[in-house]
Amino acid sequence: MAVCGTIALRRGIGCRHSVGNSAGTNIMTKIQVPRVVRSNLAIAACAVFACSTANAQNDACSAATPIAGYGTFQFSNVGATTDGNSDAACLFFSVTQIFNDVWFCWTAPATGLIEVALCGGTTLDTKMAAYPGCGCPTLDSTIACNDDSCSLQSKLQFGATAGTTYTIRVGSYAATGFGSGSFTVGAVVPLVDVTNPVNGNRYIGLNIASWAAAEATAQMFGGHLASIADQAENDFIQQNFGSYGGTSQRLWIGFNDIASEGTFAWPDGTPANYSNWNAGEPNNAGSGEDVAEMLGTQGTWNDMPDSGGTYLHLAVIEIAGGTPPPPTCGSDINNDGVVAGADLGILLGDWAQAIIRSDLDHDGIVAGSDLGILLGDWGLCK
Repeated sequence: MAVCGTIALRRGIGCRHSVGNSAGTNIMTKIQVPRVVRSNLAIAACAVFACSTANAQNDACSAATPIAGYGTFQFSNVGATTDGNSDAACLFFSVTQIFNDVWFCWTAPATGLIEVALCGGTTLDTKMAAYPGCGCPTLDSTIACNDDSCSLQSKLQFGATAGTTYTIRVGSYAATGFGSGSFTVGAVVPLVDVTNPVNGNRYIGLNIASWAAAEATAQMFGGHLASIADQAENDFIQQNFGSYGGTSQRLWIGFNDIASEGTFAWPDGTPANYSNWNAGEPNNAGSGEDVAEMLGTQGTWNDMPDSGGTYLHLAVIEIAGGTPPPPTCGSDINNDGVVAGADLGILLGDWAQAIIRSDLDHDGIVAGSDLGILLGDWGLCK
């Protein structure tokens, strides 16, 4: 028997199409199919009668599909309805809802920052969110939400804890949007990872939009946004992070006056005995500039709103007494301990796309330089 949605092609009977309402009232249409052409009609019948209309199996948040680990996962919201809450955290282009949503319960394999991306995986104009736990999220519990990150497709990042389950909601920006494709889940590798020989602390850099999200991520790593005690530490951060990628970066640091306007403090309690404000700063321009950024090529500081305005920020996370993790193969894309054909296949499948797991040189695109890195790491991870 061939099955597609609510259609079954049965021996001696043919294709049965069931149409009904939610209460279960069905109208059965029976088509007699000659035995010699029965198998050829199965696909056609299913396509015509069911696949374009059948509800997705994980349409309801209470029936989310369980997934785990890093990799590529398939989705389809064809025939799906909208059952998730709208949320202010998902406000993009005056729309807070995610329409025609399907649901996944994802279990994290390790603690760290992860990225869920639809980039290159679909042509649907998507919208996506993540929530704590598994199942239907409560109102305003959104961890992360995104509309357009790579053309009309979505990408989001959030901090995950090993063994913990999170709900991922995939849907469309428009109420009329339906489609299918795939999304990837992968660990976000720090763009910069250095140890200060003077204080022994580890500093890592990650692209994170808001100051609050950056500080929350830093705490997940067991640290805080960087606290700067003197000029030497300021110079260390500026030299290692300020011109990352050959571009002047805006760097999130920990200095803030969130608790008391005009009284700046460090989140780890470091005494506020040193500052390096740019001329005329802090000025709280327009009010609400409660957090500090370092201007990369200058090394001076500026106060900013939590959102970071229109600027992309590199968060500088300081982990007290931390040392860099043991060497790993970044080219081991499937995390099986060896760089081999399976990893090569994944990389080639991600070719010319902005997919972080295969973007081994972190330049925003999977291309020949990434292939060269993978081939150079070929074999057992050391």
